[in-house]
Amino acid sequence: MPHLVQMDKRYRDKGLVIIAPERQNSSDEKIKALLKKHKVEYTVTSGGNGPVATRGIPHSFVFDVNGQLIFSGDPDNDDFERTIKRALKEASGDSEDDSSTASSGPLFSSRTWTNSDGKTIKAEVLALEGDKVKFRMPNSSIILYDLSKLSEEDQKAIKEKAGQSE
Repeated sequence: MPHLVQMDKRYRDKGLVIIAPERQNSSDEKIKALLKKHKVEYTVTSGGNGPVATRGIPHSFVFDVNGQLIFSGDPDNDDFERTIKRALKEASGDSEDDSSTASSGPLFSSRTWTNSDGKTIKAEVLALEGDKVKFRMPNSSIILYDLSKLSEEDQKAIKEKAGQSE
């Protein structure tokens, strides 16, 4: 935790946002005491599930500005901070690759999509990247979803809109 507090202070003004889910079912009192002790200023939530299953605590995920997972692992790993520095540099425009989907807008506004099992997903489609659909969920998170897991009708609509008709 002290390492994350230092990183938050060092990189917050450069765009780093830390969200820490507490997943050990500690009492509110214990959590508040620990946050006060370490002078934590970043967001800490109770519980939390994500798009990737994990084993072991601590475990960190780093997402770039496009919502892509670019690091998953122990925050004491040297690659953790290197990945953050690289992502912040790219986010500030110091990167040659500026492929932002925001400028062109979504392919589809928010609507309900059906997967091949008949379950529904409500989301915007931002782009089709290879065989993955880039969804923006109602909570603003961005996920990649296998196109092949959508209904044939939805696959066809997305491919047509992305200019990949067969």
